[in-house]
Amino acid sequence: MAEEKKGRAVATSTAASIPKFVRGNLSATLKAKEEGKKVAAAFIADGQDEIMRAMDIVPAWGESFSGVCAAKRDAEKYLQKAESDNFSRSLCTYATCNIGFDMMREELGHAPEGAPWGGMARPDMMLGNGQLLCDPRFKWPQATQHYQQDVPVFVTNMYYPPWDPSGDHHEVEALYVKYAKEELHETVKFCEKITGKKMDWDRLAATVELSDKTWDLFIDTYELRKHHPTPMDTGDAMNTMVPLTFNLGTQEAYDFYVSLKAELEQKIKDGVGVANPEKYRVIWAAGLPSWFALGDFQYFNGKGVVFPVEVTYRGCEKVERLDLPKTNDPLEHIAWRWVRYWTHWYDAAKKRPGSTPKVERIIEYIEDYDCDGAVFHSAFSCRSWHAGIMQQAATLKKVYKDIPILIMEGDIVDISSYNEADTHNRIDAFIETLAAYKAKKG
Repeated sequence: MAEEKKGRAVATSTAASIPKFVRGNLSATLKAKEEGKKVAAAFIADGQDEIMRAMDIVPAWGESFSGVCAAKRDAEKYLQKAESDNFSRSLCTYATCNIGFDMMREELGHAPEGAPWGGMARPDMMLGNGQLLCDPRFKWPQATQHYQQDVPVFVTNMYYPPWDPSGDHHEVEALYVKYAKEELHETVKFCEKITGKKMDWDRLAATVELSDKTWDLFIDTYELRKHHPTPMDTGDAMNTMVPLTFNLGTQEAYDFYVSLKAELEQKIKDGVGVANPEKYRVIWAAGLPSWFALGDFQYFNGKGVVFPVEVTYRGCEKVERLDLPKTNDPLEHIAWRWVRYWTHWYDAAKKRPGSTPKVERIIEYIEDYDCDGAVFHSAFSCRSWHAGIMQQAATLKKVYKDIPILIMEGDIVDISSYNEADTHNRIDAFIETLAAYKAKKG
């Protein structure tokens, strides 16, 4: 029987509505089967969101489902099922949790009984993206296809210029955009073949325009968190990222951030902050969270520590800041937006010897959000996303000599790696360092 855990209290009432989004996304896959729509097993940050939305393809977000299983502390049976077919627990536990669920669904012919919020429907296709970052983006669909051999797979290679401090990425950006655009065209052809209908290019253009508006509104909303005291912290952001991450290109996502922005503006007007009093401001500098331990953010808050900004799941930027070339081709626009999102910190990194774009992003946020320290989370089973954390922390120390840094260790889904007492002891020690650092700063 799954361990029951009381949900983390959130600072905003808008964030409290997020479970409806997540339930809705899961149930939409089940409802799609009744309505004759196609379901695609999909991955976040893949550049394919607007294509699916414009073609009425319902995404089944594997990472989201695994996160729900972890948050409900109900992932163990799926991890064990994957282990029974020699999938190591050291692999990405987003993937192994989802693969275990898929294995059980194939054996039963339906979602396993008691699956969180009903589980997900069997997909008609799998859409992936190597993303130049995450190994499971290639291997996860292949592994799943072993149990669903009749489900076609299409994995794109949406590359962007690799970081080279001695090179000029501006000279090659157009080449990467051309490649990415062609990959998106091939994605459309694949989806047309599976769905049996043609892309409505006007609808796609309108969907992309709505996504741009949502990106801008998201950043405008999150920048309200610069205020002292901050009206929202990372504990809430791990919820409020859902519409941007899993519902991009929908009016519901845009409307959500309209509501969240209005609530944060009212909190600022009323002088309401996350912590009372707010003593220390810390950046969540890197790493996916332990979904089964989001209550740790509340533990920080209870000690007067807030996270006004995070790198994780802040997967967009103001479109005007990216300075995208004008184009009437929505796929080319997506390609430019994709490439520039990754490269727009490159110039800043070149100005600081030994730095990297990831570090420059952290520095920018530390300055803009007036942070006193940094917390990293190294998840054991997510090597590619968490690679370089030690180097990033060391580079930060060169810029801010005495800045307190806490590197937490755990996992995203596998709760066996977590000890609450030890974690809280480390947090307490970190807060003592924060106090000394802030006193020294005056």
